[in-house]
Amino acid sequence: MHLGALVVLGCALLALSTSPPVSVSLRSSFSAADPLLEALETLALASPEHLFSLLNHFPLPLKPATPEESHRSVLDLAKKYLPLPEIAAMNVGLALHAASPKLAAQHIRESGREGCEDWVDWYGRIACNAEELRLFVETSVAGSDFESQPKLKRLPTDHTPHLQPSLDAPRLTAIHYADPMAPEFNLLHSTLLSLSPDVEYVLRWARPVIATDGPYLSGFGVALDLKKMDYLAVDDRKRAASTSGDHLAGNESQEDNEHDVLSCIFEAMSYIDTEMEKNATTNNPLSTEEIQDLGLKATSLFSLLSNPASSPPVISSCLLKNSLTPLHILNTLSTNFPRYAAPLARKVRVPDAVRDEVQENWVKAMMGINMVWVNGRVLEGEAGIFGLLRNFARERALIRSLVELGLSRSQAIEFAVHPVHSGPFDPSPSKLKVKKGTMFGSAKRFAEEVLRTDTEHNVEAEALIEGQKKYDISPKWNDLLDGLVDSSDRLEGGSVILWRNDIEEDTKYADWGTDLTQLLRMHPSQLFNPYLRLRINVINVVLALDFSQPRFFSLIANQVDNIVARGFPVRWGFVPVAVDHGDGLKMARIIYYVAQKFSRLEVASFFRSLSAAHTQQQLPTLSWSIVHATFNTLGTADNFGDIASGKVPSVEEALDSARRWTRRLGVSGRDGEGFVNGRWYEVGDNFLRDLQTEAVGQMQLLQELVYLEELTSASVSLVSTFFYDLPTTLSSRNPYIFSKAPASVHAPSSSIGNLKMFDLGDLSNRTGWSPFTCAWVTSDAERTPVSMVVIANLDSAEGQALVREAVTFVSVKSQSRITFLHNPTAGSPRGNVSSFFAHIGSTSNLGEISSNMFKRALDNFETQDAAQVFIAEGITLQSDPQAHTAFLTTSRLLVREAGLRPGEQAIIVNGRLIGPFSPTSEFVSEDFATLETYEMKKRVGRVAQAIEDVLADGTELDALAYANLVSVASSIIYADQQPDPSEAGLFDSAPRARNSNYRLLSGSYTKFEFGDRENALTHLVLLLDPLSEGAQKWIAILEKHEELFPEVYFELYLNPAQHSEIPLKRFYRYSVEPRVRYDNKGNEIPAQVIFNGLPVDPIYTLGMEVPPSWLVRPREALYDLDNIQPSTLPPDGLHALFSLDYLVVEGHARETKSNSPPRGVQLQLTTSSSAANNTPSVVDDTQVVANLGYLQFKARPGTFNLTIREGGGREVYHIASVGSEGWNSPSVEDSGEELTVMSFEGLTLYPRLSRKPGMEKADVLAGLQQRSGHSQTVIHDILSKVSSLFTSKSESTTAVAETGARQADINIFTVASGLLYERFASIMILSVLRNTNSTVKFWFIENFLSPSFLEFIPHMAEEYGFQYELVTYKWPSWLRAQKEKQRVIWAYKILFLDVLFPMDLNKVIFVDADQIVRVDLQELVDLDLHGAPYGYTPMGDDNYEMEGFRFWKTGYWKDFLGDLPYHISALYVVDLVRFRQMAAGDILRGQYQMLSADPNSLANLDQDLPNNIQRDVPIFSLPEDWLWCETWCGADRLHRAKTIDLCQNPLTKEPKLSRARRIPEWEEYDNEIAQFAGRLAAEGKIQSSIATARSDVLANVGLVQPAHNNDVGGKDLQHPHDEL
Repeated sequence: MHLGALVVLGCALLALSTSPPVSVSLRSSFSAADPLLEALETLALASPEHLFSLLNHFPLPLKPATPEESHRSVLDLAKKYLPLPEIAAMNVGLALHAASPKLAAQHIRESGREGCEDWVDWYGRIACNAEELRLFVETSVAGSDFESQPKLKRLPTDHTPHLQPSLDAPRLTAIHYADPMAPEFNLLHSTLLSLSPDVEYVLRWARPVIATDGPYLSGFGVALDLKKMDYLAVDDRKRAASTSGDHLAGNESQEDNEHDVLSCIFEAMSYIDTEMEKNATTNNPLSTEEIQDLGLKATSLFSLLSNPASSPPVISSCLLKNSLTPLHILNTLSTNFPRYAAPLARKVRVPDAVRDEVQENWVKAMMGINMVWVNGRVLEGEAGIFGLLRNFARERALIRSLVELGLSRSQAIEFAVHPVHSGPFDPSPSKLKVKKGTMFGSAKRFAEEVLRTDTEHNVEAEALIEGQKKYDISPKWNDLLDGLVDSSDRLEGGSVILWRNDIEEDTKYADWGTDLTQLLRMHPSQLFNPYLRLRINVINVVLALDFSQPRFFSLIANQVDNIVARGFPVRWGFVPVAVDHGDGLKMARIIYYVAQKFSRLEVASFFRSLSAAHTQQQLPTLSWSIVHATFNTLGTADNFGDIASGKVPSVEEALDSARRWTRRLGVSGRDGEGFVNGRWYEVGDNFLRDLQTEAVGQMQLLQELVYLEELTSASVSLVSTFFYDLPTTLSSRNPYIFSKAPASVHAPSSSIGNLKMFDLGDLSNRTGWSPFTCAWVTSDAERTPVSMVVIANLDSAEGQALVREAVTFVSVKSQSRITFLHNPTAGSPRGNVSSFFAHIGSTSNLGEISSNMFKRALDNFETQDAAQVFIAEGITLQSDPQAHTAFLTTSRLLVREAGLRPGEQAIIVNGRLIGPFSPTSEFVSEDFATLETYEMKKRVGRVAQAIEDVLADGTELDALAYANLVSVASSIIYADQQPDPSEAGLFDSAPRARNSNYRLLSGSYTKFEFGDRENALTHLVLLLDPLSEGAQKWIAILEKHEELFPEVYFELYLNPAQHSEIPLKRFYRYSVEPRVRYDNKGNEIPAQVIFNGLPVDPIYTLGMEVPPSWLVRPREALYDLDNIQPSTLPPDGLHALFSLDYLVVEGHARETKSNSPPRGVQLQLTTSSSAANNTPSVVDDTQVVANLGYLQFKARPGTFNLTIREGGGREVYHIASVGSEGWNSPSVEDSGEELTVMSFEGLTLYPRLSRKPGMEKADVLAGLQQRSGHSQTVIHDILSKVSSLFTSKSESTTAVAETGARQADINIFTVASGLLYERFASIMILSVLRNTNSTVKFWFIENFLSPSFLEFIPHMAEEYGFQYELVTYKWPSWLRAQKEKQRVIWAYKILFLDVLFPMDLNKVIFVDADQIVRVDLQELVDLDLHGAPYGYTPMGDDNYEMEGFRFWKTGYWKDFLGDLPYHISALYVVDLVRFRQMAAGDILRGQYQMLSADPNSLANLDQDLPNNIQRDVPIFSLPEDWLWCETWCGADRLHRAKTIDLCQNPLTKEPKLSRARRIPEWEEYDNEIAQFAGRLAAEGKIQSSIATARSDVLANVGLVQPAHNNDVGGKDLQHPHDEL
C-alpha cells in the first residue's frame, strides 16, 4: 500500500452522517446443552472437586423453567462452596458456553424402562432406585463371578468423586446416568457415595443436550479492515453525531457514549499549532512526521486522563458526566483508531517527561513489543479469554499452595516472581532467624553408633588442590560452571583419550599465535569460528563412543574431520567405550591397538575407510569383514583375532585405564556421550549445536577474564586445563545428579539425568505421605533447607547400604535432612529394618531420635521388640499393629506416583527425582554431598534466598518450619517451571523460569495499575504498544477486568512504537462478557458485537479472529463481507451470522523407538460406534507430514477412533498410543484407540506408532528416484531443516500403496473470495461442464466463501449435475502466518495440497475462478506428468508489448531460473499420489518457512514458491495452449487456447470485466447464471438477492475487485501477479 494512500487515513473519521450498524454473531453448529446441566458442567470446569458436594442438594425443590433460573440455582449453591474467583470463572464460563462441547460430546441415553429417568447401569442391569442398586451390588459380591466382572471403560466426559489415596482400585464400577431433577436422583447418588471405595461411582448425564440449534458464542474478535484508503479524507473538526435518532440500549448506547466522550475530549483540545489546524481545515493527510509520534501521543493522552489533577477541567468533565474511566477511553481509541487518528496527531502534545521515559524504556524493552506476564510467567502466543481462564486457574492453585505454607498472598507472588529464580545467583548473608528445636540426639552420633561409620576421616571432599589458581569470576557465570567435571585423563595417567588433533603441537597450527588478547578482538557471539587463530587448546572435546555402532565412524571421519579441516579452535579426542564383552569391547581393542601403533593421520584414515565402506553398502550394523579387511590394509604383523580377543597386554592396560575413566565420569557407553571442557552432552542430533553454544559461553568467560587481566600472557599454559582446574570443577561425575535437557528427542523421558520434578504438596495429596509429619534424620546444622527422601528396599543389603551412605553424608557438615521409604520387590517378606522405620514413620511429631536408642534398637532386632527400647527411654512409638502396612502403603503410593518399579532405588530431593539407580550403579556419601551442593546452587539456595527476601523483617522460624517451608516451596516453584513434556519432546524446551523483568521499566508516566495488589491471587502485567492489533484485544479485556477477573491485579506498561505509516487500519471489537445477559423472560440474550458510527464512505473487509482451534464460516449475510460499504446499507444495517462448524484436532506423531516422524502415514478419525454394516464411518483423514510429524483433523464434539488408513502405512505401522492424554499417553492396550473432542480449545494428540515385525527399515514414502546429486542434496537439506527435531535412522524400500474409493473423473479445485469472484467461479464451472461428458467434482476452500454462494451452490450442483465438496485446513501454529487475506488465499493454493483433500483423491486440477475452459479437462487428468508431482503452464512470452513487465527475464529470476521456465499458477494439475509420495508438501512448507522470514520475499506467493523450488520439486511444463491470457500471450494463438484467464494487465490496468466481454461465450454464461439465480430467488429457494445480479452489477455496486497490491504503480509493476 502506497504511503500517499495511507496517510490520507490520518484525517479523522468523525462520522459526518448516520452510519448503519454492522453486527456480527457466532453460533456453534452442535446442539445446545440443557441449561441446568451446562451450569453444573461449568462448575466442574471451575472447581471439579466440588461437583459431588453440590449435587447433594439435588433435586431442587422447584424445577427451573428458564435458563436464567437454571443458572441462578446452581450459582447460588456454588457460592456456598467456591471462593469469589471461581464464581467469576463460572459466570464467564457460562457466558462463553465453555462446557457445551463436553455435553455435546455425550450421547443421550434412555433406561428402556418407563418412568425411569435416573438410573444406574450395573454391568448391563438397570437399577432405577436405591433398593434395586443395593440388591444388584449384594448379589454381585456374593456371587462366584465377583472377581471376573469386566472392567468398564471410563470416558473422558465422566465424573467421579474424589477418593482417598489407595493402592487398590475399586473392585466394581457403577455408572449413574443422572437426571439431577429426577425424584430418585438423591437416593441413588447418596447410595453410590456410601458404597465407596469398593464401588467406583461414575457419573454421566442421561440427557446432556436439548434438540435446538447451538448456542451463541463469545470469546472471539471481529475486525473491519479499511480496504480503500483514498476515501478517507474528511473534515476532522466536526464532532461525531449520534448514529441514529432512536435510543440505543445496551452495548450500542455505551459504545456511542464512549465515542461521544472521546469526541468531547478532542473537541476540548486546541490544535498544537496553526499549521496543524490549517492541515485539518483543508483535509490534508497526515504527514510522516505526524504519523511518527502517534504511539507516543496515545500514551500521553492516556497518561493525561489517568491523572485528573493534571487534566484541564473541561477534559475531566467529559469523563465525569459520563461516568467513564480512562481505560474505557483507551479502549475506544484503540478499537476505533482510524476515526481518531487525525485529532490525536494534531491536538495531543507529548510532554518531554513522557518522551524521555518512553525512550528510556526502549533501551530495556524492544520498541513496540507486546509481552504479558502472569505471576511472572511469560504468556506465549495469543491467549484469548479461554487461555486466560485456564492460566488464571493454574496460577490460583499455585499461589494458594504457597499460601498454605504460611506466606501471605503478596509474599507468595513476590516469591514466585523473585529474580533469583531466573537470574544469576549470588547468595547473600542470611538475616532470617532460625531457632534449632529440641533434639533427641544428633545425626553424627547416629551414624557412628548405629551404623558404625567413621565420620572423622571423611574429609577428602573438603580439601582443595594444593596451589590451585583462584580467579575472581562473576556470579553470572555460575550456571556455566555448575556441573563441570575434569574430563581429562590426568587422573588415569594419560593414554585413555585418543586425540584427533592438538592445536598446541600440530604443525598445521604453526602460524597461529598465543596472544590471549586475540579474544578481545572478536565479537562475543563470534568467538567460535575459524578466524580465531589462537594456538592454545581452548576448547577440548572428548567423545565417549561405542564403535560397534557404525554411525560413529561417520561422526569421526566426516563431521569431526571437517571441523578440524576448516580450522575451528577445537581439540578433538575420543575414548572407545566397551559396553559389555561383545562387539564394542572388540572394537575398543582394535582402535587402541591402531592408535598405539600408528600416527594420528593413519588413525584418521582408518576411520574414513571404515565409514566409507559401511556407508557405501548401507550397513546399519557393524560388519566384521569390513573391519578386518580395513585393518589388514595397515600392514601390521600382529594377528587381528589375537588383538580382538584381548591378547595384547598394552591394549588391555589402556582398556583398564579407560574403564576407570568411564566409571569416574559416569559414562554408560550405550549411546554417544561427549564432554566440552568438562560439560557433559549427549552425542545426538543436536550435539554440534550444543558444542557451539557451550564453546561460545566458555570463551566469553575467558574473554572477560582477559579483559579484567585475570588471565594474562603468563596464564597461557593454564588455559588448556582452565575449566578442569577451577575450584568448582568436580573430579568425578555421577550421571544421576546433573540434570540435562536431552540433546535430541531420541532421548527417552526416563534418561539418566533428565530433570523430573514433583510438587511435594501435590504429591502428598495424591499419596498420603506428608513431609510435615514424617520423621527426619537431621544434621547438626542450624538450617536444613535440603530434604532428601531415600527410597529403597530397606530389608535388602543394597537398600541398607544406601541408608548407611545417606546417614554418613548427613553427619558431616551437611545442610540436609533425610527420611526413608520402603520399596520392596514383589513378594518379598516383611523385614525388621522396614518394620523399625515403619514404627518411627507412623509416630507423629517424634522429631529426632538419640543415636544410642537407635543403636540399642538395631542391636536388639533379633532378640526383642525394638519398640521396647524407646519405651524404656520414655518415648512411645506408634503401637498400631498396622503401622508396617500403613508405612508400606504410603511408600508404595509415592513410589507409584514417582514412576518407580518395585525394588528400585531413588532419592527425591526437594521434589526432584534422582534415579532410579541401575543395579550396577553406586550412590555413596560423596555423591550425596555433591547432590546437596548442586541442588543448593541450582534451586534450593535460590529458594531460600527468595523466602528470606519476601518474609517480613524480624520473622523467626523454628528449624522444622524452615526446612518444611524451603523444601515444599522449592518443589512447588521448580515443578511449575518444567515445560510440558510435549514441549520438551518437540522443541527441547528449557525450564520456564518466572521473572519480573518488567520492574526494570520506568513507570512514572507509562505505568498504570488496576486492582488490589496486596490481596490478589494473580498479578497480570501487560507491556503493550497502545496502537497495535494485539493491544486492541488486551485492552478490550482489561476494560472489563473487575467483573471478569476479581482478585487479579493488573499492571499496564505502555510501550509505543514510532511509525512510518498508520499503525491501525481497522476497527475492532472483542466479544467477551463477564456473565450471561437475560431478557425479561429469562432467556439468554445472544452475544454479538456491534460497530456503530462507522465512517460511511470507506469500504471494509470483515475478518474474524477466533481461537486457533475454531473453524468458522459465514452462515448468513445479505451483503458481501469482503466489500462492506456502509453508505450502501439499509438503515437497519448489516448482520452477519457465522457458524463454528468444527474444532481442530491436531497433533504430532512419532515412532516409538526413534521418535522420528512417521511421515507419509495416512491416519483417519472414525466414529466410535459402528454403522449398520459394521464399518465405522470416516469423519476425516489426513497425512502425517515431516514438519514436526504434524497432523490435523476437523471434528465436532464427540468420541472417535484414531486408525491408520488402508495402504502402505497400515502395512508398516500399528498405533501404539493415540496420544490423547499428552506426550506420555498410555498405550492402546491400556486406554484403547478412542479420543474425545470436548473443549473449545480443541485437542492435541501425540500418537506413537510402532513398526510391525519385519518393517524396521521400511519407509511409507520410499520409491522416490533421485534425479541428480544436486537435487538429492537440496532435498536432504530442506527436509533436514523442516524436520530437524526428528531424525529417522533407517532408509526404506517399501512403495506407497494407492487405495481409496472412486472419486469423480475430473476433480477441480478453486478459491474465490467476494461476490464478484464467486460469480466468476460459477461461470468457470459452467464452462467446464459444457465441454465434458465426464463426471466432475469441484472442491472449494470453505474459509473464504460467502453465505450467498454456500446457499447457491447446492442448487447449481443439482441443476447442472456435478458434485462439490467444501474443504478446509487450519493454518498450523508452527508455520509462519500471513496476515493479508489475499496472501492467505495464495498460500492455501500451494502449501497444503498433500493434506487439504481426502487421502483417496489421486489427482486434482486447480482452475482460477476467473477462467473460461474451452476443452474437456479429462485430457488434463489423463496427461502423463513424467514423474513430476504437478504440471503448470509457462508464462506467455509472445505478447511483445509486455516485454518490460516480464520480471522473470531479469534480475534474480533470470539468474535463478537459468534455462528453466517461470510458470503461471492460474491453472495446474496435481498428481496427489506422487506429490505425497515424494513429500513435496514438506519441501514446499520448509522452503516457505525460510523464504517468508523476509517480508519482501515471495511477492507472488503461490507462483514464486513452486517456481523457486522446481529443481527439487519438478514442474512438468504443460503445452502453452493450456492457458492463454491477453496480457502475456499473442493474439494469433487465441483460437487454440484450451483455457482463457483474465490476467491483470499492469500496462493498461483494464478492468477484468472489459476483457471478459471480449470472450464470446463469457456473456452467455454470465446471463445464464444470473437467470438461474433469479429463478431460485423467485421460487424462494435462496434469500440473497445479490446472487441474482449480473457480474457488472457485482463489480460496481460499491464493491472493489480484490486485486493484488502489485497492480498499482511503483516498483511492483515489474512483478505483477497474474490471477486472483
